[in-house]
Formats: sequence, structure tokens, C-alpha cells
Amino acid sequence: MSNAEIADIIELTGKLLTLHDLDANRAKAFGGISFNIDRLETDLAAMSDDEILKVRGIGKSLLATIKEILEKGSSEELDSLIAQTPEGVLDMFKVKGLGASKIKLLWQELGIDNLNDLKIACESGKIAEAKGFGEKTQVKILDSIAFIKQQSGKLKMDQAAEVSLLVSEKLSSLFEKVEVVGAITRKLETVDKLSFLIEGSFSNKSVLPGEFKELMKVSSPFVWRGTYEENKILIEIFFVEKEVFAQQKLLLNGGREHFNYSKDGQSFHHFVKTNIFDSSEQYYSGFGESYIVPEMREGLDEFAWSKENSNDDLISWDKLKGSLHNHSKYSDGKNSLKEMAEACRDLGLDYFGIADHSQTAAYANGLIAGRVVQQHEEIDQLNKELAPFKILKGIESDILSDGSLDYEKDILASFDYVVASVHANLDMTEEKANERLIKAIENPYTTILGHPTGRLLLSRAGYPIDHKKIIDACAANKVVMEINASPYRLDIDWRWIPYCLEKGVMLSINPDAHKIEGFQDMHYGIAVARKAGLTKSMAFNALSLQEIETYLKSVKP
Repeated sequence: MSNAEIADIIELTGKLLTLHDLDANRAKAFGGISFNIDRLETDLAAMSDDEILKVRGIGKSLLATIKEILEKGSSEELDSLIAQTPEGVLDMFKVKGLGASKIKLLWQELGIDNLNDLKIACESGKIAEAKGFGEKTQVKILDSIAFIKQQSGKLKMDQAAEVSLLVSEKLSSLFEKVEVVGAITRKLETVDKLSFLIEGSFSNKSVLPGEFKELMKVSSPFVWRGTYEENKILIEIFFVEKEVFAQQKLLLNGGREHFNYSKDGQSFHHFVKTNIFDSSEQYYSGFGESYIVPEMREGLDEFAWSKENSNDDLISWDKLKGSLHNHSKYSDGKNSLKEMAEACRDLGLDYFGIADHSQTAAYANGLIAGRVVQQHEEIDQLNKELAPFKILKGIESDILSDGSLDYEKDILASFDYVVASVHANLDMTEEKANERLIKAIENPYTTILGHPTGRLLLSRAGYPIDHKKIIDACAANKVVMEINASPYRLDIDWRWIPYCLEKGVMLSINPDAHKIEGFQDMHYGIAVARKAGLTKSMAFNALSLQEIETYLKSVKP
């Protein structure tokens, strides 16, 4: 193990001691000691105990720790500190300019325990207002977070779409026919590769502009692979002749399992490879099947689905009638209640559900009982002004550690609906998570289960749950399952939507919008919902205003 690696371990130990308010003097000393170790010309592994003790700052206690690190690759003390620290908080140490003291403030006083929440807090201006930060620090944090996420090698759906569009536009200026294929077309929630199909042959690298010429490399005469400018995600460009363009486009726009589907002794893949048609639709009809949209081509019973349903039945933006999980300035939103409602109306929707944070979410300015009353009074006034458009009175109630909701019954009864979500104490066993969620689901005031696993894509894994048990509980208690449409979440995972449908559980495509622009996130939720075959009839916020009000009254205790 190198001195630099040992120094990193000791430095992190010192940071975590500070974070957890343990042995401040020792924590402070560790920073200087790690610096001294990193500057040593001789490897600690090659030094005797007496030589190590001569290094400035190292005493017998730290010598024992160093020997433990050399032997095990870590220390018991560090392992214990890491176990007490949320994964997202550890990620915050990667942010340039954030030391242990500032991270402690963010975590313990503002309730921020991951990079995504830190980003949201910066974008809303809350970090600039926090003691010891300011506007400049906030900008630096945002820049650093953006850099960290760019290095991951994967991109979330929204980021990948932006880069794909950029590359596609550049390629379209060079070649006559360019199609985006692969993960973008299939609407995958995370993307590790951007793919493009170009009609024609190409083998002369010299005609590529600089941003491609320097970073692309020839993998074969027909495929170029590499990266584009500062983006670290892999890019591949396929060149094919005109007569097989439709064939290759189809093959690139589906998962392998999709093409493994067989009938009459022949796989769909074999049929596609041995026939030439002008369109994807012709390949499906030639194989005796209905056309399957690209986002559904995952090998998860989509051929069976197509025999019972029409693609026109799939949920789409024009079929949505309202938006139900949204925030305003009453809690941690950027826009006022009126601004959010009017923006929702201007999108052509018929109703807007406000679901600001509940009282326990102090970090998000959650609503105490008095402010709930104040908000409801404003909603009543706005509904007079905005009719026939309507604001529904909702709340995003924290699911407390014991599974309870965040208000007394009289307050819960004042809402039209309740989105129940976990925001705190995410470090749970599957058993604890199941127990906590099911108790909340069984609460008669719970209408929608919000982001059921708490995951943040490419940032934080969700807490473990038994999806079948949770969905079964929703079915038994007439609770709607949320598809949190934020590209950071997309939770519930689309792979569990078919089980929801099997059990008769409706799904609500919710943007979790904290500003007007956030409504557009419903496009991402629609995309993953379509992957799973969600139809309009099972989409909760595709109900008309009259239908949803009738439903909410029917389930209200």
C-alpha cells in the first residue's frame, strides 16, 4: 500500500472524527499527519517502527493504526466511523471546498445527506443563506457537484438526452442521414453509452472535425467508438448501407432478450437478420406480430402485452389531466402556490395538487399545523379565481421512523389526499423498511406512496424493500403507487410496474416539482411508464378532475 493511500485513510479518519464530534484534537492532528506521510520519500511499508516514529506527528498509537492499515487495507476505527455515516454524506467529501465542519452543518442542521439534496438546496439559494457559506461557495459547490457527476461514466436519462442531442446535431451537419439509437430511444433510466446510426460507408478519420478527430478511434471499418469533448460517456457511431438501414436501426433499438422471442421455431432475431424491409413496422407485421414501441423492447412479455393492448392505450403526455406531487414556497419550492398552479394550468392540465413537505421536514421548511390552515385558505381563494381549473389540497407527509404519518388525524382529514414518503432514517434493513412502509400504507389517510425506495440514481441506492409485499399492501388498502418522475429518482423502478398492474394498483406519474420547470419531468416518468406498458386506464393522474375528486372522496375515512 502506497503512502498516498495510507495518508488518504488517515485524513478521512480525521474528517469523520470531526463530523461526529469525536476527539477534536486528534481529528485536527490527523490532517497534518496525513500531509506529512504523503510527502515521505520512503514507503512506510519499507520502514521500521523506529523510523516511522521519527515522522513528525506519529506516536505509538498512530503507529499501531498504520501497521493495521498496512496489514488490512483499512482500520477498525475508520470502518466504525464509516458505518455511522450515510453513504451520501461520504460522497459530499468529494465536493471541492467542503470540509468536515461544513458537511456537519449541512447534514446535522440542514438535513442534507446526499449530493442531490445539496444540489437542490444550492439551486434554491438555501446554501448561500446558511451560516459560513455565501453565494460564491454555493456556486463552487454546484460546479463541483456537476464535475463529480460528469466523471461517473453513466448519465441519467435527462443528461444523456442532452449530450445525445448535441452529438446528433453535430453529426447531422456532417452526414445526410443520422438516427439516434440504443439507450436513448429505449428510454433507459441510466445510460452508459450513446449510439448513433449513419447511412453510408465511412473510413476516413481526417474529415472529422476536431472534437471527433482527437477523441474517436476506429474500432472497425463500420463502427467508431470513443468519447466526445469533455463528456466521459462512451459514444458509438455505426455506418451502414441504405438497404440495411431499417434492419440495423431495429436491432439497435431493442434489448437482446426482445429479439430472442420465438414462434414456430424461429426467433425474431433470425427473422430480422434474414429479411430486408423498409421499416420496423414491416418487420413486426412480417413476423406476424403487432408493432412494439422501442421503449418496450426489453424481453419482458411485451409480445404478450401487444396481443391484449394497443400502443394507443399507452400513457402519454396528452392523456395526463393533472399533476399531484408538487412543492411551493410554503416549503422548499422556488415558486409561489399561485405561480405553480398557473403554470400547471398553462400546460393544458385541469388540476394541480400541492403536496408541500410536512412539519417534521424542518430542513425543507415543512408546514406546521397553522401554516397548513393558511395554505388551505389561500387555495380556497385561488380556486375561485382559477375556476374551472382546480388546486387540490395535498401534503407530502413524512413517514416517521415507526411508520406513522406526520400529523394528527384532524389535520390529515383536512387534506384532499396525502402522499406518504420516507425522507429520514434511510439506513434500514429490509424487514424494518417493509414494516415502516406497510404501516404507512395501512394508514387510512394515505392516498399515494411516494418514491417507495428513496433511491437517487447514480448517487444513492434505495433502501431494500420487498416490492411484492409493498405492492400487495397497496392493493389491499387502495393506495396508489407513485412513479416519481424526477430523473434523479424514477422510483418505483419501472420493472415493478407490471406487478402493480397485475394487482390492480394504479400509478401516479408525479414530477415532484420544486419549481415551474419541474413539471416537464413528467416526460421522464411517462417514458419509463410506457416501458412497463402502463395504460391510460391505470394512470391515476390521467383521471379527469371529476373522476379524481370522486375517487378521493370514496377512499377518504
